[in-house]
Amino acid sequence: MRLLAEGRACEIFDLGDGRVLRRFKRRGDPAFEARVMEHARAHGFPVPAVHEVRADSLVLERVEGPTMLEAVELERDASELARLHEQLHEIPYEGGALLHRDLHPANVILSPAGPVVIDWTNAAAGDAALDVALVWVILVGESDPLGDQFARAFVSHFDDWERGLPDALAFRLADPNVTDEEHARLEAQSNR
Repeated sequence: MRLLAEGRACEIFDLGDGRVLRRFKRRGDPAFEARVMEHARAHGFPVPAVHEVRADSLVLERVEGPTMLEAVELERDASELARLHEQLHEIPYEGGALLHRDLHPANVILSPAGPVVIDWTNAAAGDAALDVALVWVILVGESDPLGDQFARAFVSHFDDWERGLPDALAFRLADPNVTDEEHARLEAQSNR
């Protein structure tokens, strides 16, 4: 197996035959993530196909292409990410809208067939404003000028995104994968 990518919470390995292994480093619920992905897929939302659920990992369809973060074209991609959020939030889930709660440019692969959303670990039902505000919080927390520009361009597509900001800040600050530097930047944002 060849390592393709590594994030804070998981590693992605090439299994060949158009499949990847998404193995969790720490916590994770592969069965839950698979159910949510299949629910989104059944509603026409672009996600990788789930081939197998294991105790600590998922075997998924391999999606070729750069992430939106790697190939960013600011206005085009901010608009596309807003469209993905709107499409996702139309999907009913457990009495609310389906939220990804980590749907930012690094979790969108720009495949030849169109964008595909990955990393469904944090999915839940809830208020769409939280999901939109989380993009702002994640990008601003990374202290990258391009991320700040992308965040502003993205939220310009939504009228009431700031309603979700307090919950988004609290959610992100509670994430054990947030670095000390990000934590400090987010604390400064929450004290504004």
